[in-house]
Amino acid sequence: MADLKFNSLDEFREVPFSKLSLSVKHEKLLKRICSLNTSKLCCIAEDVGGLLDLEPYDFSQIPTVGKSYVSSLVLLKKELLNTELRDLIGGNDVNSLVSLENLTDNFSVIPHSLSDLHLNYQHLEAQDIKLITKLTKLYGQISIEGIISLDPNELKEEGIHFGKLYLTTLNKLKNSIKKEVSYIIENQYEFSSLEPRLFTSSQVEFYGVADIDEMLIEDVESYLWTLDDKKQDIALSRWGYNQDNETLEEVGERLDVTRERVRQLEAQIKVELPFHLRIYPKVLWENIRENMEGDLISTLPLLAQCFNTDKLFYSFIELCCQVKKGSLIEITLPKVRKRLLDSYFCSHQSPVAHTTIVEELTSEFGYSRALAQITIRKLIEVGSVQVTEAGIKPQNMGNREAVAHVLTFHPKGLPWKDVVKIANTNNYAKHINEERLTHGFNDSNYVYLCSHGHYRNLIFLDLELFDFKVTMQHLLDYFGFHNVKALNLHDYYQQTLNERQDIEYFTLRHIIRTYGEEFGLYFNGKSGVDNVSLNKVSERVTQKDVIVQVLNKSKGAMTKAELAERLRSKSLGHAGYYVDELMKTNKVIRIDKMMYSTPEKAFKDIDSGKILSLVKRLMQTTEKIVEADIFRQYVNRELNLSYSKYFYVALIAINLDELGWYRSNNLISNTLIEYKNLLHIYKTVCLESVSNSENLKKVQDVLWISNSVASNVLHQWQWQMKSE
Repeated sequence: MADLKFNSLDEFREVPFSKLSLSVKHEKLLKRICSLNTSKLCCIAEDVGGLLDLEPYDFSQIPTVGKSYVSSLVLLKKELLNTELRDLIGGNDVNSLVSLENLTDNFSVIPHSLSDLHLNYQHLEAQDIKLITKLTKLYGQISIEGIISLDPNELKEEGIHFGKLYLTTLNKLKNSIKKEVSYIIENQYEFSSLEPRLFTSSQVEFYGVADIDEMLIEDVESYLWTLDDKKQDIALSRWGYNQDNETLEEVGERLDVTRERVRQLEAQIKVELPFHLRIYPKVLWENIRENMEGDLISTLPLLAQCFNTDKLFYSFIELCCQVKKGSLIEITLPKVRKRLLDSYFCSHQSPVAHTTIVEELTSEFGYSRALAQITIRKLIEVGSVQVTEAGIKPQNMGNREAVAHVLTFHPKGLPWKDVVKIANTNNYAKHINEERLTHGFNDSNYVYLCSHGHYRNLIFLDLELFDFKVTMQHLLDYFGFHNVKALNLHDYYQQTLNERQDIEYFTLRHIIRTYGEEFGLYFNGKSGVDNVSLNKVSERVTQKDVIVQVLNKSKGAMTKAELAERLRSKSLGHAGYYVDELMKTNKVIRIDKMMYSTPEKAFKDIDSGKILSLVKRLMQTTEKIVEADIFRQYVNRELNLSYSKYFYVALIAINLDELGWYRSNNLISNTLIEYKNLLHIYKTVCLESVSNSENLKKVQDVLWISNSVASNVLHQWQWQMKSE
């Protein structure tokens, strides 16, 4: 580094790199940053400040950036900070402390910055806490940066006066903070909540459950000893911590104070408790949501033993996590839909690995990992799935779902009697009639008649190969030319073999049967005769309106099956088609794999600005196409939410013009997307002749995608390849 001196951190940040003597490795790093994206990253490498603001995690997520470049970035920032920041911390200008990065082996979390760090009251003296309490009353919740930047002279100008004791305390606290910052820098930005130090971090990290159990007990005990006798008595009695739980009235009578006074003191105790814990409330809650795979009482046995009832234990954990009352019940005793996984097994073979089902619930439904684990156990208890040595398989499904699941194993289709026997033998359904064709075949949204008496799963039929509008228009023109109101579809097919789009008869039959009503065509396939007649346009126009009205009036989101019951045709296929059309104009949105709503209802009570700011942060780090599950993973973790990837892609879709991005189904990009959907990417870049790992690498070269979604779609692509 050049031997240069600066009077302030701002002055140092503005220094161009041309004035610094850098190693060949660091020069190579700057050239790499510039080559990645001239519009967004080139300016970062122009001066010290731009590079200091570049997060190693964000940098690591950019396509083609390897660990060596990320390590070089961390090392360069450390050298820059060690060169100038220490002197600045000891000087007068400490208002603009830069981000402090946390070097990890796999860069699995966003690195720590000052905004992520908070004071741990365990390491403060009573006068420090009084000072912070006073500052909080004046300014609201005050950050570490806020404390560092406080100038007593400026406070006086604002009419705020601190006595000599407060000023001494303030200066001492600021010096302690500066020393802690220096410590973090000198130790290569490593930080752990397990180590009792001045700061706690709100940056999400995951810890062993045994460590959390011990840490909570140690910190709670430490906090209790800071309280006077009366407050300690109230805390123990109201929490039921190692003694009997008492009501406000009972505590008040025993201490000879009013019920209201007990409530006031308890409120103060609750407010201060989280500041005395080494693990930040948000981080603790995320560990419970994602890291607690078993029953919480058995997971945290030491702390659980301190309470006489499960309810008291759960209430105390909710207090430590600073979440609303009852939040833990939603995880430990969830309301499980018995048929929750049926739609998954309609398009996937079984048995399926336990981890795959967990990923399905987290990605498609927005569940936390803990909730997913408990939900699977509940589904086993109610008989919806069973566990074998090979994995999880469905049982007792409805006829439609059982038929569809059987056919996932047979790309070419099977006779209906064979399907029924397989379903009954494997207990996929309770029992399907083996003597005659029953429901589950012709009334299914998952399978179609692929030849006489044979059925096939729709996952093996690529409808994107056909232009529905051209197909329907040709049939409508045929009606008009021959001046008829009805016709036999098979006769039409034979008469027009060389005049229309090349399409196999039973595929044409499925398209007309499922989607014809939207184009004014009515299909009647009873008694083995496939007839098509004209349908009044005025009757079908209102069906989309019906769906929107039903969703707006409903108490919650609805499934396609529930919406189908409100349509005149009662057809699941029609409901699916209308919903898909309405989603194109954002009049209807998908909030998870099964449920649909309207934007007005779904986004009514969310902080869309905060969510979109996090999404923007991710989009700024890559030029790849991003699959929506990436947003789900990051935003749910950062904001302690439980939304599915469909929810986030819907929110992005209604703000797409403002964001300036491009969308194709669940794909989002900063530039035009040349692919129709996720499967189209696989069909374009994958090769049957190479291994799965090689194909996944090809996909990841153009797409930022979670591992679970990547593997799932790879299997879908392989099925389609086998069926063609």
